[in-house]
Amino acid sequence: MKPETEKKRIWVIDAARFYGIALVYYGHFIERIMYLKNPAATAHYKFIYSFHMLLFFVLAGYIAKESALLLGFAKYLKQRLASRLIPYVFFTGLIMVLTLFIAGDFFNLKLPSLNGYLQGLKFTVFGLPMFNIPTWFLLCLFSVELVHFFAFRLFKSDTMILLGAAVFYIVGYAINWQFEIFNPMQGKVVGRNFLYIHEAVAVYSFYLIGIYLKRRRFLMDKVSLKFLIPGLIVTFLVILFTYRLNRGPFIFFNSVVIMLSSHGNFFFFPLTAVVGSLFIFFLARATPKWKVIGWLGQNALILFCLNGIFYHFINGRTALWVVYNLPSSAWVITCVGTVMTLASFAFCIPLIYLFNKTVPQLVGKPKMSGPLLKNLI
Repeated sequence: MKPETEKKRIWVIDAARFYGIALVYYGHFIERIMYLKNPAATAHYKFIYSFHMLLFFVLAGYIAKESALLLGFAKYLKQRLASRLIPYVFFTGLIMVLTLFIAGDFFNLKLPSLNGYLQGLKFTVFGLPMFNIPTWFLLCLFSVELVHFFAFRLFKSDTMILLGAAVFYIVGYAINWQFEIFNPMQGKVVGRNFLYIHEAVAVYSFYLIGIYLKRRRFLMDKVSLKFLIPGLIVTFLVILFTYRLNRGPFIFFNSVVIMLSSHGNFFFFPLTAVVGSLFIFFLARATPKWKVIGWLGQNALILFCLNGIFYHFINGRTALWVVYNLPSSAWVITCVGTVMTLASFAFCIPLIYLFNKTVPQLVGKPKMSGPLLKNLI
């Protein structure tokens, strides 16, 4: 079997993944500066979070193979478990090992201690991935793909796909706002947030949009600059002028936070999220085919999970140093956030090589064989 890197790739998807994961790293670092009352960081945070996580659900839909739905539920479930939940468990274990040697930020868990680990595992299994917060995306994506297995059979045409996206968005938005299933500030966590099923209903709408874009071969082929450049400019301006209009109602942070089902305004939330995703598509299409960008995009899942190292051990300390030693202007915050993101990627590159070489089956590539384990599916 050919390694994943040798298979035919869709450049616009790999490049979009790269930009998306760069925004994750940048956003998680900026978040810590925002906590320290920096207005520039707050603006950057709200801008990025208005669309960056929805982008990944659009991308997941874009590459979804409709033929996979013919496998039967048992085989389909095995594939999802191997490619989503096994990496979730593997990287959770990795961070837990690090807590034995390095102090980190784990939301009042007393680590290392038996009680701290038991409490953290309780949250991790039934509600919130306390040891590696960024891996919440894998849980939610797993649930989205289960919804997809059963729901997509109802959508026989492109028009039905768009109609289904609208219905799932309305239902998911209503469920999360009406019942406020997940709100850590009010103790609504354990047991209520299992596999992010409640949020999967809402974000499945964006997954369907990705499928629709794939069917329309959106930006997959060569594109004229007369279409590409205006597309870039218009989508960016729409984000810029709408993300501040999304003023709630929010559940948390007064901002869009998909992990917490904090969506905001019923109309402006999906508008900015969809247009923001299209902006990244246009940007990816305009990007030269540099191997490093494509390779990092191909390994976005590993980067997602490795972000937990920075989220829990590094970002908080670095943000404190930045706030107390550097000017608080928007340009300084942008430069520091960019440098931090690039440095984080540089740190991750050898780890990505290591995991792909030794245990690809545990990091989202279950069809590959390695020196330690055979392929899982």
